[in-house]
Amino acid sequence: MLKVKTNYEEEEKAFNRPQKLNGKDTKDFPPIILASKSAVRKQQLIDENIPFEVIVSNADETPDESKSFKDQLAEISMRKAQAVLEMTKERDTRIIIAADQNIVFKEKMYGKPKNIDEARKLLSKMRGSDEVYAYTGNAVLLANKNEILQSINITDTSRLSIDNISDEEMEEYLKDGKCLTFCGGISIFNSSFIHLKEGRLSTAKAMTLEYMKEIIKN
Repeated sequence: MLKVKTNYEEEEKAFNRPQKLNGKDTKDFPPIILASKSAVRKQQLIDENIPFEVIVSNADETPDESKSFKDQLAEISMRKAQAVLEMTKERDTRIIIAADQNIVFKEKMYGKPKNIDEARKLLSKMRGSDEVYAYTGNAVLLANKNEILQSINITDTSRLSIDNISDEEMEEYLKDGKCLTFCGGISIFNSSFIHLKEGRLSTAKAMTLEYMKEIIKN
């Protein structure tokens, strides 16, 4: 029977608990601000025992389609980070992290499906394929007041495979509507029939955490 994970959103109870990361106590590095309301990105940080706060950027997420897929997503993630930088410009040293993800299949990029029927049609095409890609734009800013001390802005990709699930299994997956909150209607965070083939797991989930860890380490 198809298993669907449902515990990807938890209480935000670990945000301010001191933990170790890269050998450092989290109270010894700057506050981390997640420029997103994404439940999956929140859960990624919780799973890593990283304390953080959320400030939703409300940035314009309209893609510049004259650019490559990677450049579109990197640009949108940086818009989010810079919007929160402006909102917090009176604050001392802090780390702002933002991301934007889409699914790429057969050279076409997909955001969140508009309805269940759209999600069903796309999943019907993707099932059985091992050439489904998660493109994740990442922006990380280390800033003090309105001065950017360090910046990372890059799009990572991870290659996924999707089991050739039956129509019945697909309908079981679609029925709760959570697919409408995921780009391409799918999430490796939420589904046992999606597997990482190449690339970083954090990229496949929603946000490449390694870039934030790199800034903390340095």
